[in-house]
Amino acid sequence: MTVPFFFQTLVTGLSSGMISYMMVAGMSLIISGMNMVNFGQGAFFVLGTYLTYTIAASIGFIPALIIAPLIVGGLGWFVERAVRPLFGKNMLYIMLLTFGVAYIVCDMMVLIWGYAIRLMKLPKFLNKSVAIFGIYFPTYYLFMIAVGIVIAVSFWFMMNKTKLGMMMRAIIKDREMVACLGINVTKLFSIMFMLGTGIAGLGGVLNAPITGMSPKEGLSIFANVMPILMIGGMRNMNGCLPAALLVGLVNAFGAIYFPQYYNVIPAALMVICMFIRPQGIFTKKEAA
Repeated sequence: MTVPFFFQTLVTGLSSGMISYMMVAGMSLIISGMNMVNFGQGAFFVLGTYLTYTIAASIGFIPALIIAPLIVGGLGWFVERAVRPLFGKNMLYIMLLTFGVAYIVCDMMVLIWGYAIRLMKLPKFLNKSVAIFGIYFPTYYLFMIAVGIVIAVSFWFMMNKTKLGMMMRAIIKDREMVACLGINVTKLFSIMFMLGTGIAGLGGVLNAPITGMSPKEGLSIFANVMPILMIGGMRNMNGCLPAALLVGLVNAFGAIYFPQYYNVIPAALMVICMFIRPQGIFTKKEAA
């Protein structure tokens, strides 16, 4: 492997990891704060992709980057309202309901856009290459990495430096105590679910110019990011980014060196992680 090809593959893996991070970060927020697994997260990701096709065709890709996640987050608000009566009951009920939501969202996309896989052209200013130290990189891949960094930093700042983030962290630690302090936990749940689904929608927007997707992939893509969630730690939002980047790099280099096995490598890493560190590689062990 030549040096330019190595760095180009590195950038490809990092950009892919950033897209996965946006979906997994939203999942981790919902799991940590609301103690529920949202099986509809993959459908929201694909919905972001399809909304981008329509919005970008009318007013451009950059407006779609803002509008599509807001629409997906708004839909997440309605889903949270539907799930709310099941809070505090058997987790299986919520899992089945969100799985049903995934089917509804996917069928809705079929009714609007059909089964055809769509591809979107990049805007001209992103459809070119940039030379760095004599090595040419696709501008859009660098753009995805930059957006991912901005989201990761913004997410960290919100959770650690704002009053909203402080309340969210308090809910994750002790939900009953927060409720006793008079904080509107139900409202915070709505915000957390909207953020979680909206970030997934943003990942779908960034994915739109890279790979064509079918509406039904909203049901399968959830399984593709489960290794990232398990490696980073299901309730560890800080572990989402390094885990997503790790799996993104494994996929990028695995496609070159082990093309017949590279899809299996992330799952193998997940299985090894569950045996060695079931709490996640990037999660600190709790004190006994």
